[in-house]
Amino acid sequence: MSPKLDEVSGASYGRTIKDQLDEERARKSSLEARGIGIVTSSGALATLLFGLVTFTRGTNPQLHWDVGPLAKGALLVSVVLFATAALLGLAANFPGDYKELKVAKLRERVTSQQWADANVVEAARRDAEANVGTIDAARGINGKKARAIRWGIAAEAGAATAVALAVALEIFGL
Repeated sequence: MSPKLDEVSGASYGRTIKDQLDEERARKSSLEARGIGIVTSSGALATLLFGLVTFTRGTNPQLHWDVGPLAKGALLVSVVLFATAALLGLAANFPGDYKELKVAKLRERVTSQQWADANVVEAARRDAEANVGTIDAARGINGKKARAIRWGIAAEAGAATAVALAVALEIFGL
């Protein structure tokens, strides 16, 4: 007679594996939300810089503010970094193959023969095996998303620093 599922170690492992899978799915959602946040903030700040440029253009017939060459360079760097941050935020939302079970495999699991199989221990093992494959793929993809987020945040911080430098250069007349 086959052991019951709650009588084997796999019952404990299955819960642990399922918890890890849930954690990776939550991590994916969190990373993608942060990526969109970077896109939004970088876009808004770049738009503000564009507005600033409108007031500093020498071709403007109205009174305008002349920006020094060093400050112009710092502002150019900030625009490039804001654009880079936005692209990295988008990269964090790029879909990946998380190796979820294919529909064909799910259909196989609901055939009369497999559905009626009394070996629940083997069924739980197969489910755990599928979940481990998904976790493995998710960790790789989520790691790439996390790197894009880290670099995006760094680019955004660099852009903000470049704007601050441009302001300081103008305030101190350098």
